[in-house]
Amino acid sequence: MATENRMIIGIFVALVVILAAVFGWWYLGRDAVDETLDTVVAAPPTPVPEPTPTLEERLSSRLSGTTLATSDMVVRELVAEVSSHPNLAAWLVNEDLVRRFVASVNNIASGVSPQAHLDFLRPKEGFEVDQRRNGVLVIETDSYGRYDLVAKVFASLDTEGTVALYRELEPLIDEAYAEIGPANAKFDDRLDRAFDLLLAVPVLEEPAQVEQLIVTYAWADDQLEALSGAQRHFLRMGPDNVSLIQDKLGELRAALAAP
Repeated sequence: MATENRMIIGIFVALVVILAAVFGWWYLGRDAVDETLDTVVAAPPTPVPEPTPTLEERLSSRLSGTTLATSDMVVRELVAEVSSHPNLAAWLVNEDLVRRFVASVNNIASGVSPQAHLDFLRPKEGFEVDQRRNGVLVIETDSYGRYDLVAKVFASLDTEGTVALYRELEPLIDEAYAEIGPANAKFDDRLDRAFDLLLAVPVLEEPAQVEQLIVTYAWADDQLEALSGAQRHFLRMGPDNVSLIQDKLGELRAALAAP
C-alpha cells in the first residue's frame, strides 16, 4: 500500500510540474507577446495627394468659363481698369495677350529681347547717332524719345490694381507658361528673374558712346556691351525712360511681395 501511495503521489507531483510548466509558459509567453505588441509603433497612414485644381476651379467668378483661347476680350476689359491712358487700349487690340505677356517675361528672364512678341511697340522712327567733332559716336537724344510713350503708359499703371489683376489672371498665366516652360517650373520665378535683370540696368548719366559695326551699333563701354540682349534693348530707351520704368517695376515688385 505504501508503495502504491508513493506512486500516486509521484504521478500527482509530475502532473503538477507539467501543468505548472505549461501554464507558466503560456502566461510568460502571453506577457512577452503583449509587451512586444505594446512597443510596436503603428506606421503612419500614407497621405493621399490632393487633386490638382483645374483651371476652371482656380478662376475667379468673373473669369469663369474663360480659357486662353477666349481670354483676350476679358483681359482688355480688366487691363482698362488699371490705366486710363488712351494708347493702352490701342495696343490691346492685339491677340493672344496672355501668351504674349508670358513669352515676353520669359524672354527677358532668359536675357533675350522680347521685341518679337511686342512688335506693336516698335518705334516708327529709326535709330540715330550723333558724330562729335572728335569722331566719337553717341546716341542721338531724339532716339530716346521714340520710347517716351511706352514708358509713360507703363508708368501710368495703378500699382495695386495691376498686382490684383496679375493675381486674378495667374491661372491663365500659369496655363500659358506650361506650354513653353519646363515641367513643374513656376512663372513667378521667371517674373522675379526678369525684375532682377531690368532693375540691374544702369541709368546712364553721360551720353552713351557707341561703335558702328557693319550694319548695327555696339556699346563702346565693354560693361554695357556685356549686358544681356534684353538689358541692352532696355538701355536703348534712354536714361529718363529707364529710370521711369524702373521706379514702377520697384513698386510692382514690392506690391507682389506683400501679403
